[in-house]
Amino acid sequence: MTTTHLAAAVITIAFCSFAVFSQSTIVINTPGEETAKAELSIAEKRLMDRTILPKARKRLSGEACEESLEIAGIVHGTFIRAGAVQTLVFYQFCQTGNGLGSVGVAVFEGNRVVANLLSEESGQSVGAKVLPDINQNGLNEVALYYSGGTHQGSGGTGVDIMEFSGTALKGIGWFQAYRFTEKSSFSFKVSAKPGTPPQFFSEKWSSYKGKYRRVGGAVPLKLKPVFGKFEAVK
Repeated sequence: MTTTHLAAAVITIAFCSFAVFSQSTIVINTPGEETAKAELSIAEKRLMDRTILPKARKRLSGEACEESLEIAGIVHGTFIRAGAVQTLVFYQFCQTGNGLGSVGVAVFEGNRVVANLLSEESGQSVGAKVLPDINQNGLNEVALYYSGGTHQGSGGTGVDIMEFSGTALKGIGWFQAYRFTEKSSFSFKVSAKPGTPPQFFSEKWSSYKGKYRRVGGAVPLKLKPVFGKFEAVK
């Protein structure tokens, strides 16, 4: 085979491999993607006010946790019961420090609450995203986004990938979505190849004046233990 033909073959194989990778993976985090503003419907607000928040206040309220409610994310999917149409609300109940606070997750099905959970020692909730059943068990997972605050000019955003087991919220793993220092900032395009278990991949992207460019190819990603520890509220 000539050098020209060999080079062409290598390029073709690489292109085909990239195409197969792209078609078989699901993007979880996209650099520069902005989270849509979360707003409760009238029915959802009623459920929050009557059922979720009174129990959160009873558990959390105090000098160290002054209520400052913020809705970080509202997503729709099948989270607890196969075939159900459900709404998951991720919210900040209070902030207790720089990038620290108590957060909650509530799941509604129609006009009833099917899950109510709190994480007392957590971070600052900044968003949520529904995932299309990456571990192929018939239920949607959810990506919960946290800001770690700013410490000596550096900080970032981390993501917990979570799923329900019954009405308990358990972790699949954590990854860093964004990182900045005084001199640079990077984001990570994170993808998953569905399976049992799923495989994860990460690409590093550099940010300059709000624009991102890829600075590395996709590499296998080993998720770390999740950040948020949620308990059911009775």
